[in-house]
Amino acid sequence: MASIQLDAVKAVLAWQHNGTPRYLAEPDPKSSSIRFTLHLNTTSALFEIQIPISYKQHTKTSAIYIHVNPRSIISLTPSVEQDVPDPVKPVLRSTICLNFELNDAITILIPSFISEPVTAARLRSGVILDSLYELVETTSLRVYIPDDALSQDQLESLSSATIQQLNPFSGPDYDISRWFSGRGAKVTTLAKPPPPSYNKATVGQTNAPLYNETSTFDPPTPSHKRKRSQDSTGKRSREVVPNNATIWDKLLELEAVVHNRTRPNTPEDQSRHVQELQAEVAKLQTQLIQCEKTALDRETEITKLQTQLTQCEKKVVDGEAEVVKLQTQLTQCEKKVVDLDTELAGLRYTQDNADNEASVIISEIEDTLREHEEKIDFVTRGKDDDEFMDILKEEILSELITRISRG
Repeated sequence: MASIQLDAVKAVLAWQHNGTPRYLAEPDPKSSSIRFTLHLNTTSALFEIQIPISYKQHTKTSAIYIHVNPRSIISLTPSVEQDVPDPVKPVLRSTICLNFELNDAITILIPSFISEPVTAARLRSGVILDSLYELVETTSLRVYIPDDALSQDQLESLSSATIQQLNPFSGPDYDISRWFSGRGAKVTTLAKPPPPSYNKATVGQTNAPLYNETSTFDPPTPSHKRKRSQDSTGKRSREVVPNNATIWDKLLELEAVVHNRTRPNTPEDQSRHVQELQAEVAKLQTQLIQCEKTALDRETEITKLQTQLTQCEKKVVDGEAEVVKLQTQLTQCEKKVVDLDTELAGLRYTQDNADNEASVIISEIEDTLREHEEKIDFVTRGKDDDEFMDILKEEILSELITRISRG
């Protein structure tokens, strides 16, 4: 059996609930993706699904994980599907579908620092939790992944593998106590979704879950771009626009009121009750539109500032390049100065030697001139000068005696 190492590819989940096809294609935030990981060898297997989600207890985006124990897999049938279901198409155009038949429920893992029962921070995350609650109750799961994620050999190997005889992977790389930056993960049991009081009271639907993607709206996903400080303009600080959390809390408050309110008895009371709720919903939707418009304006300003920042960064880069160029020229000039200093020192040394040699030559010339002057003096006055003749005789005799004494 060929080993498979498939890490964090995009995925869409599908299952049946009360005879109705259900899909989970969008995480929270929608800009991220649901990811599927598959590791397989001759002895072990890992089937892991990562779903980004926002916990009410943890404001930053985190994740919730699904693990499928290989020993719970009765059958795993991969198939290449060109006719992709409509809910899958926005994520994947052509897919491989992994059909799981299970004899035990999937395992849900959350960060250890999240308290139970698990609660969602946003409506979209609530949809995910409700979907996972349904998924835990089913024994049939389909996972759609890109059609190029597995080769033909890997598909055949996966089809022929006896998955139920394999063990979960173990070791440091698969230790859930190391997840979430070392804070660890834990197995959890999701709470049953609350009754559909809000939808039932406002729309009159039956058997519709509280978090229904077709009849509710998602609050705008908060931008991950840098926010402009509101202190920069007094006008911004004076605007009173409810944020996403305020709208969400208001919806929860409205739901609690509806859930605990006595059901109207007469048609007139029911009509008035529905009108009140619809008016409240319209008010919240108006606030939401204002919030979205404000968010769009802020994003436009942020985009403008980011453009200016990019231009400034480019100028800084150009300036740094110019500084590097000037530093290179300065280094070259300093090298030339050092070379010229060395050459000047050599010339000074040569000049000093030349001056010394000239002094020696001048001294020799002076001695030669002196000798010539003596010779000329002898020639001019030597014949008539008896004293000079006596001196010369003495010097000659002294020289002869010296030479004779030397042998």
